[in-house]
Amino acid sequence: MSFPLRCIAKQTLGYITHEATTLSRVRFSVRQFAYWLLLTFESGLPTRIINDILVAWCKQLGRTLQEFFAASSQEWSDTCHLNAPMIGKLEQAREKLVGQAFLVEQLSHDHIHLLTVLDAAYPKLLKSSLNRNQIPPVLCYAGDLDILKRQTIAIIGSRNAGETSLAFTHAVAQYLAQGGANVISGNARGVDRAAYEGAISTDGYTTVVLPHGIRKLSGVQMRSLVPKIEAGRVLLMSQFHPDAPWVVSRAMERNTVVTGLAQVVIVAEADTKGGTWEGANGALKQGRPLYVRQAASSQSLGGNEALIERGGHPLPWPTENIADILSPLLQESAVSQHQQSELPARSEQLSLFAPSNE
Repeated sequence: MSFPLRCIAKQTLGYITHEATTLSRVRFSVRQFAYWLLLTFESGLPTRIINDILVAWCKQLGRTLQEFFAASSQEWSDTCHLNAPMIGKLEQAREKLVGQAFLVEQLSHDHIHLLTVLDAAYPKLLKSSLNRNQIPPVLCYAGDLDILKRQTIAIIGSRNAGETSLAFTHAVAQYLAQGGANVISGNARGVDRAAYEGAISTDGYTTVVLPHGIRKLSGVQMRSLVPKIEAGRVLLMSQFHPDAPWVVSRAMERNTVVTGLAQVVIVAEADTKGGTWEGANGALKQGRPLYVRQAASSQSLGGNEALIERGGHPLPWPTENIADILSPLLQESAVSQHQQSELPARSEQLSLFAPSNE
């Protein structure tokens, strides 16, 4: 064989080897993620038990979930202290491996990614704010995760908010996005929608946390979101099975992630019960600075007033200069962001799970 042909052959072999290695890694990734879906979404186990398994099996023993599902029920019992009903659920889940591997491949084809709680890119702010009952073992997302490295400010409020609250939300989201913040909202009508539209109106950054599976977005919604996702401006995220429908309980669970991802939380309009009320009180428990729209004296917002009494900081609205009330929030968020970046890599808060506050 002549020298040029040997070079071509060597290059071709190298290319084939590279492609084979890449394909092998893809297959490995599909297989591993399939086991994560089995444990998280198909086992029927509560989040606390799932996270206990991850601590005992993956963190303490350094073993994979593939090895976990290949283990005997006795080993599950001895290592993870699981009872018979839990073991029965895991054995039933194990039968669904092929379907989950197929789902992972479908998600990959649709540019939907999976992020596990053991991954280095998993949001540290979320880990530090939630206890083991709440930390989602798997997050589904589409978009650039680096958006979460920006200052993050959540805006929450009623699905049935009035026009003044919606105008407030749009103006606040627009100002914050112009200031470089990542505006987080929960993808419902009303305040959530106004927050999203305000953020993207300035080519700003926004994270949309879904109250259902990521594949449950309508075709119209996805066609609207895709260009902004591809442009690196929108991050779409869900803690639920990709095909999970909307139910009230999921919307409530979603709220803990919306506020958990944020350094500062703003309430546009709240009742004294319901999702916004629970989410705002949850933010206070998470130690988040909570800012609440304070209506003019001629108006009455019972939920907002109650939240201010519970420790929320008032944001007077309307205001002549929006910078006067929002510039301090951007500064507070920046300080919090800097403090988080200064935390040592081995800090307890940055371990698999934050200390429980139960």
